[in-house]
Amino acid sequence: MVDIPSNTVQRPESNRFRKNSSVNPVVSAIPDQGFWQMAARIRPGQKAIQVGILLVLMSLIHFLFPWQITLYLIALITAVLFVSAAIEAVKLSRCMGQLNVRRLLPTVVGRNSAFEIHWEIENKGEEEVQGELRDVTPVAATPRFSIHHFDIAARGGRVSLTHICRISERGLHTFGPVWIRLYGARRLVEVQSVFELPARVKVLPEQFASRDELLKDRGAELLLLDKATQSRQHGAGTEFESLTEFRDGDDPRRIDWRSTARLQRPVVRRFQIERHRDVMILVDCGRLMGTETDRGTKLDCAVDAGLILARVTLQSGDRCGMGLYDNEVRGFLPPVAGIPSLHALTDNIYAAQSNFRETDFGPMFAMLQSRQAKRSLIVVISDISDEETSQQFRASLGRLGRRHVVLFAALRTPLLNRILKSPIETMIDGAKVAVTFRLLRERQLALQSLKHSGVFVLDVEPNQLTVPLVNRFIELRQRNLM
Repeated sequence: MVDIPSNTVQRPESNRFRKNSSVNPVVSAIPDQGFWQMAARIRPGQKAIQVGILLVLMSLIHFLFPWQITLYLIALITAVLFVSAAIEAVKLSRCMGQLNVRRLLPTVVGRNSAFEIHWEIENKGEEEVQGELRDVTPVAATPRFSIHHFDIAARGGRVSLTHICRISERGLHTFGPVWIRLYGARRLVEVQSVFELPARVKVLPEQFASRDELLKDRGAELLLLDKATQSRQHGAGTEFESLTEFRDGDDPRRIDWRSTARLQRPVVRRFQIERHRDVMILVDCGRLMGTETDRGTKLDCAVDAGLILARVTLQSGDRCGMGLYDNEVRGFLPPVAGIPSLHALTDNIYAAQSNFRETDFGPMFAMLQSRQAKRSLIVVISDISDEETSQQFRASLGRLGRRHVVLFAALRTPLLNRILKSPIETMIDGAKVAVTFRLLRERQLALQSLKHSGVFVLDVEPNQLTVPLVNRFIELRQRNLM
């Protein structure tokens, strides 16, 4: 921590930190200001309001009983009140100029995961101060405002305040200014001022932001996938790995006759599954992906699963890219390799939001045709409504399947299942069930059409997408279809 003099204000652009810093410290102070500069931030205190009520009552009494002594008392009390309040306001304004405020918070947190916000207030003045702190958190944070009382000793006294906060939406969230309000000893006036403490927090999916949460929630299926190993992967691949002695069960067609003749014993070629293949993860941000589920929206579940799949892909030695689209391309990152590239993939997708626009896969299809010529695994996470409206979308996926391996992850709508399970009591309930059956039937026909065109289809609930998606990726990889 570096203390900043009380008569300076730290500018946001000078507050640079390392990329992987775990906290986001910002220090702010305001210069010493006089009474008239602080007048706009002065408000009456509790005692001043009580004295004001007393003066109003005395004025009513004087109106009913016009005694001369009552008028003198009103004038005297008013003069004493104004003089005392002015002296207290000047004193508090000087104390406010001697305060330094620092906010500490993490730079990356999980969605809807609790994290701590710390404030440190230092008093460099000669007098003890009392007051309260109010921080302005992002709109999606809970609670929206937090108020904390403090009492700081003079001459370098410090106080630390802590608050637990949650943010329920992914993305980059900005914390607003911190308001400090000081009380006078007589509580005649209160002086408040704003401390500009700009800070931003990245909110990632909760499983992706914390390794412990990932292992706890996903269990054994992802526990093995999360371990980066250096072992070779044997299988029905075509990439040469080594020469070994022939053993029972080996394919005689893989015998290396030249090595066999040289060593005078049978030697076979071993092959491994190819690495450094391309995987493109495309996430739909259109209208259908804004549907609410038990764990946020469909888009939230898609981003969660997409980031987990990206990590597994990079750990497998392959290259991974990301794409976002609705009726146009919202983001496109070509395949990159290496675990450090996960930061770039995360920055490309973590703040994706549904704009409630009708999805059009055409622009993304054109982008893939021009920028992804190498045979790849194309993972499309989206939804499909009916056979007629999705005809162009299915045709585009079918054409992609001629050059690439296409895996389409269709996210179901939980509301439709709830409608089918609800009791039918009125004609309207019966009509809802009939429409739901029709929608589900048309959706199933559209998915069957995709399967017939050579596209691999995964039809799952949004909150259960991650494990089936990763397992299907591993299956396609082991079958050497990529």
